[in-house]
Amino acid sequence: MDITGVNAFVTGAASGIGRETALALARAGSPVMATDVDAKGLAQLAEEASQAGLAIQTAILDVTDREAYEAFALELKVGGRSPGILVNNAGVGFLGSLFDTPVAAWDRLLRVNVMGVVHGCQIFGPQMAATGKATCIVNLSSAASANPAPNMAAYAASKFAVEGLSDVLAMELSYSRVRVVSVHPGIIDTAIVHDAKGVSPQISSAQLEGLQAYYAREGCHPSIVAKAIVDGIRAEQSKIFVGPSARISALLRRFAPTSLKRRLTLKLSEKIGFWHSESGETGRAELVIGRSS
Repeated sequence: MDITGVNAFVTGAASGIGRETALALARAGSPVMATDVDAKGLAQLAEEASQAGLAIQTAILDVTDREAYEAFALELKVGGRSPGILVNNAGVGFLGSLFDTPVAAWDRLLRVNVMGVVHGCQIFGPQMAATGKATCIVNLSSAASANPAPNMAAYAASKFAVEGLSDVLAMELSYSRVRVVSVHPGIIDTAIVHDAKGVSPQISSAQLEGLQAYYAREGCHPSIVAKAIVDGIRAEQSKIFVGPSARISALLRRFAPTSLKRRLTLKLSEKIGFWHSESGETGRAELVIGRSS
C-alpha cells in the first residue's frame, strides 16, 4: 500500500505510541489528523510538527463520546479529509489483580480500549470500504492478548477483545480493499505506567516504582512500534508483534501448551521480582508484561 498523500487519523496521539505513529505517518507523506483528550500533549505535538514541516493537524476528541466522534467525522468528510488510514490507538491500563479491580476501572478500560476502537471502526470503516481504494484500519491490541501476565485481568481482557474484533472485521471486509491490522506491542516505555487512575489501591508505591523502573529499563521507545506500524501498513500485514517479549508471547501462544505457558510466565514474573507466589490470599501479582498505547 502506498501511503503517500493518504489521509490518516490517529487517536490517543498526545503521547506514546499514538504520538510517534502520527509523526511517522507524516514523515512518510501522509497528512495526519491527531486526536486526544490531552490538549497540552497535542499542542506539543503540533509544535514539533510545525518545526519539522510535517502535515499534522490536531483536535480534541474523546473516543468514548460517540456523538462527538460522529460529528467530527462528518466535518472531515465534508472537508474531503476522511481517512484512508485509521489508527485506533487510544488506550488506558490498569495494574491490579482481578479481585482488586473496581467496577469503575473495568468500565473505563472497556469504554476506552474496546468501545473506542468499535466507534472508530464503525464510523470510518464503511466510508473506507466504499472508496474502492486500498485503505487500512490499525487497531492497537497488545502482546497481552497472546500471553497475559498476572495482575492485568482488565487490561488483558480489553486487548483480547481488540484482537478478536480485528480478526472478525478483517473477514467481514474481505470483499473490500480495506486491510485490518492488529498491533501487539510488548514492553514499551510509555506514560501508561504513570497513570494514577490505572493502579489498584492494593499496589504499594514501591511496587509501582519498581514497575515503572522495569519499563524504563527494559522497554523500547514507542517510535519502534510506530515504525513497525508504518512498515506493516505498507506491507499489508495482518498482525504486528513488536517490542521486547512480543514475539516470544506470540510463539508461546502458538506452540506451548497452556499449562506450560502459564508456568513459564509465573516463573519469569517471579524472577524479575514483581510476582511472589506467597503474595496473599488473592494471589496478587506485581507485574504487567505488555503495553499498547
